[in-house]
Amino acid sequence: MRKLIVLTFGVVAAGCGRSEPLHQGKPASHWMQALQNGNPDVRRESAQALAALKAKDAVPLLVTALNDKEPKVRAGAAVALWSVGASAKEGVPQLTVALKDKSAEVRLNAAGALGAIGPEAQSAVPVIRELLQDRDVYVRMTAAQSLGYLGAHAKVAVPSLTEALKDRDKEVRVAAAYALAEMGADATSAIPVLQAAAKEKNGDVRTAVAFALKKIEGK
Repeated sequence: MRKLIVLTFGVVAAGCGRSEPLHQGKPASHWMQALQNGNPDVRRESAQALAALKAKDAVPLLVTALNDKEPKVRAGAAVALWSVGASAKEGVPQLTVALKDKSAEVRLNAAGALGAIGPEAQSAVPVIRELLQDRDVYVRMTAAQSLGYLGAHAKVAVPSLTEALKDRDKEVRVAAAYALAEMGADATSAIPVLQAAAKEKNGDVRTAVAFALKKIEGK
């Protein structure tokens, strides 16, 4: 009887082990430890693994990794925080600083993470808004998308998003239109520029603008 109990416990324990999320056969605890490795390639891989695992317990370490000397590690840490979403709210201050990083990849992922965090990231709106004029098109696009995710909490950015409707890149114009849509009636001042953009040749822009006008005008 004693032997049977031991065997049963072993089966249960093994089952619990299999239920833990793994990346490349290793749990989040392994990657959290590896995030502090002296090799930057290991740290970068660890950040990527934690992003794949959406490891909420790793948030404090990932926030610290935003200060890593290697841009790829900082970018990876921002991606991982992005994957965690609202649970990464303690990272808002450092992510806001990361919006001014020299690396476009870091700026982009920090903006994405702040948008995913949601209302708790409202304090970062002024800096995210500045990224609408970033030299990198994908940073501008992600900044617009993040402001859209924040919706009414980012309504102070309506003038900047309205200006972004004139951006030279289609992706930014589309993102700006959808962001304005998420602000509803708070984006009423953007209607004249949206109406002008509705005449664009590009179908993606016209679709986004039509959606924005419908949402803003409450139709």
